[in-house]
Amino acid sequence: MNIPTHDAAATVVAPALAEAELALGTVSLNALRGPAVRRLLALRAEHQLTRAHVHTTAQCLAVSDRTVWRWLAEATVAPETAERPGARDSDRFEITPQIRVLLAYWRGNASAVHRELLARADLAIAA
Repeated sequence: MNIPTHDAAATVVAPALAEAELALGTVSLNALRGPAVRRLLALRAEHQLTRAHVHTTAQCLAVSDRTVWRWLAEATVAPETAERPGARDSDRFEITPQIRVLLAYWRGNASAVHRELLARADLAIAA
């Protein structure tokens, strides 16, 4: 996320989250997400939530405003997500180093990689 800063000569784009990341570190910022989202949800319940609250939270957590709004939407639909906003599901597909090699071998053809993985699985089951 970049915030434009106005200079007398030209507009310069400066990184907005460098200070937060340097001061706290990624682990600490991730740990603060839950309490921040719960506080924003409380403000929303009191009809006092403003864009300024979301913007300040986003800056403090080194994420975009849109990300905080998305966390709030997810926590509204599924309140349990307010505990760990932005956390990935454990059943989410991830590209392993082995799959990365196959993608390179098949020149980025995901369908060919999928076919090869299916064929390997069939061989493993048959053996």
